[in-house]
Amino acid sequence: MDNKIKKAGVIGAGVMGAAIAAQLANVGIDTILLDIVPFELTEDDLKKGLTKESKDFRNRLAQRGVQTALKSKPASFYLPENSKLISMGNIEDDLERLKEVDWIIEAVVERLDIKKSVFEKIESVLTPETIVTSNTSGISARAMCEGRSEKFRKQFAITHFFNPPRYMKLLEIVRGPDTLPEVIERLAETCERTLGKGIVYAKDTPNFVANRIGVYSMLYVIRAMVDLGLTIEAVDQLTGPVVGHPKSASFRTADLVGLDTLVHVAENVYQGCPNDEKRQMFKIPEFINQMIEKGLLGEKTKQGFYKKSQDDKGQKVILSLDYHTLEYSPQQEVKFASLEAAKNISGTAGKFKSLYYADDVAGEFTFRTTSETLIYSANRIPEIADDIVNVDNAMKWGFARKMGPFEAWDVLGVPKSVEKMKNAGFQIPAWVQEMLDSGKESFYKRENGNLYFYDLATKDYKEVPVKPGIILLPSLKERGKTVAGNKGATLIDLGDGVACLEFHTKMNALGDDIINMIFKSADIVSKDFDGLVIANHADNFSVGANLPLILFTAQEEEWDELEWMVKTFQDSFMKLKYLDKPVVAAPAGMALGGGCELCMAADKVRYAAETYMGLVEVGVGLIPAGGGTKELIIRNTENLFEVQPGGVYPKQIELMPFIARAFETIALAKVSTSGPEAVKLGYLRSTDKMTVNRDFLIEDAKKTVLAMNMEGYTPRRPLEDIRVAGENSFATMKMAIWTLHEQGYATDHDVTVAEKVAYVVCGGRVHADTKVSEQYLLDLEREAFLSLCGDPKTHARIQHMLTTGKPLRN
Repeated sequence: MDNKIKKAGVIGAGVMGAAIAAQLANVGIDTILLDIVPFELTEDDLKKGLTKESKDFRNRLAQRGVQTALKSKPASFYLPENSKLISMGNIEDDLERLKEVDWIIEAVVERLDIKKSVFEKIESVLTPETIVTSNTSGISARAMCEGRSEKFRKQFAITHFFNPPRYMKLLEIVRGPDTLPEVIERLAETCERTLGKGIVYAKDTPNFVANRIGVYSMLYVIRAMVDLGLTIEAVDQLTGPVVGHPKSASFRTADLVGLDTLVHVAENVYQGCPNDEKRQMFKIPEFINQMIEKGLLGEKTKQGFYKKSQDDKGQKVILSLDYHTLEYSPQQEVKFASLEAAKNISGTAGKFKSLYYADDVAGEFTFRTTSETLIYSANRIPEIADDIVNVDNAMKWGFARKMGPFEAWDVLGVPKSVEKMKNAGFQIPAWVQEMLDSGKESFYKRENGNLYFYDLATKDYKEVPVKPGIILLPSLKERGKTVAGNKGATLIDLGDGVACLEFHTKMNALGDDIINMIFKSADIVSKDFDGLVIANHADNFSVGANLPLILFTAQEEEWDELEWMVKTFQDSFMKLKYLDKPVVAAPAGMALGGGCELCMAADKVRYAAETYMGLVEVGVGLIPAGGGTKELIIRNTENLFEVQPGGVYPKQIELMPFIARAFETIALAKVSTSGPEAVKLGYLRSTDKMTVNRDFLIEDAKKTVLAMNMEGYTPRRPLEDIRVAGENSFATMKMAIWTLHEQGYATDHDVTVAEKVAYVVCGGRVHADTKVSEQYLLDLEREAFLSLCGDPKTHARIQHMLTTGKPLRN
């Protein structure tokens, strides 16, 4: 049987159901989205002339679900047109269509009786090959299987997606009492490789793994906050990036999830886990119940722990809740000596450790909340999962944390932290104490490039499984595979004749070290390897050039030095573009400015689905000068003059519409919201391919290099006959720019920058259809860039971006 899932059905077109359908469509799986038939016609239905037999009426809930997904922020679809892969219907009329699908996902309301009713309907159309799963966040698989046939039970499991499904990596898979092993294998393969999920195998216990620990942690944070007299905003400062948690921290996350959802999950544990030693912690604090009574549920009711408002001057402000009075007030400044000290320490691990062992109230809060979470997590094994790896992955992938509980415990130092916990009266889990008594002082250890974890069952270390197709660069470096390197970048031997250039500066900003390594790596690969991959494991591929260095050099008016820097930047990318071996870039996260230009210089790009790519230089008053402007000109015009089949030459073509597209992309600093959108914007080509699960990205890029060589790689040659639009088109663009200025849409400095962009994309002051070389365009880029660097308003824009992270219009 073909194990590939090609078609799916989703029942329940609410926020989660529609978003799951959107992600299925994103990866090319045809999806049927069904919901119930509405009970009554609305006034809007009547105005449209609909009746209860009308398809638009009967499919309204499914249609609304797709429309909600299309409007969602962040976007549920990689591209809006992906929604065409979703066909909509209703359970009464379209149930039979589920016979066509390979996988049915139930995503209805979290009520066992309703889910059982849905499963009864599904069973009437269930084929022997179709898998059925529930997206429940905590209802027992055993309970949902009661009363179902043996065929259903064998093909049933839980697949718990986290919201939003496109962005959250975690997928918890829970077996039913009779689930066939091959069903789990097929689900895991599809969800991991096709949908891009990280799989955690959970036990059939209330709220599974991530929510069980995450909600306990949140409820203890609330109690510690009240005990220590801290504010909402203070707690969010202490539970955010400084300890490796996302910026939304505790209460902003609660607002996003919804307070009613938090309470539902907590009550599920309280009712379903009578033997949990911390069961009383899942009783909801009184002020939370009062918030729910008042409708302060978070984002869905526009007020929760925070509320958006305006001050006396009409400026937008975010107010925080006083949990004593349930009134909103301006946020107080958060100042703790230990917090300020932690923020100045390099790296998350150092910050976290410093705060945990601090003596002030912030340190006490961090010590209490962290210790409680670590101990609770340890006590849940093997109840909710078989090992610490599944627990750590669940918390990292489900709550976007940099460290899972046991990884965090290792950072603190297990013996030292356990001693501090004991002195404070905490009861240490027996297996943790046993591990320490046996001489093992960490939950994880590295040996010979391999990672090992402490296994409770064997009371010894076991190797953390690494799936085939996953390349870990740190492991290769530990095994002596480094070929060359400096502080900014490392060249690593991936095996099979392929090398990988890895960046490791802050945000992977492109400075002298990286540029030098590009030149050096190109020479080494040309001599000793068959091809090059450019990739890394950082959150962002590269955010572009080193702006502080550019600003300093411009302010010092070191123009020769600045020109040399830009020329070297350009030359390094041209060296990659015309290397005699294939070069494949593998971006993920942000690939901005020079990071985008680097990808455009590669022969091919193997991009992660979540790649946010753009030429954003105009935001700081500059233009792309690493070849990005040149490449957009080429990409928007390169196919216009190809000889057609049969030897027919194309007719005279007006370049202006195509050049205008390049101009607009650069002048508006367009950034893709996904890898596929980067193709649509012209940053990537249609021949570049996507990897949904970033874990497999480097391996896929390596395979691309090998495939290019297998097919017979021919190095590219510098282009000498690029047709440009010329000075008449430049004049037209200048008129359009001035019109925008006169209408109030562009500042004086916007006009200055936009005219420089227009000048370069039109090829300067030459006649229409003039043929120029790549180097000519690079010289235009560099000249325009340097002239803008001399403008004080550009300096102000760069400084503002460095200070606030936001563009300035001046």
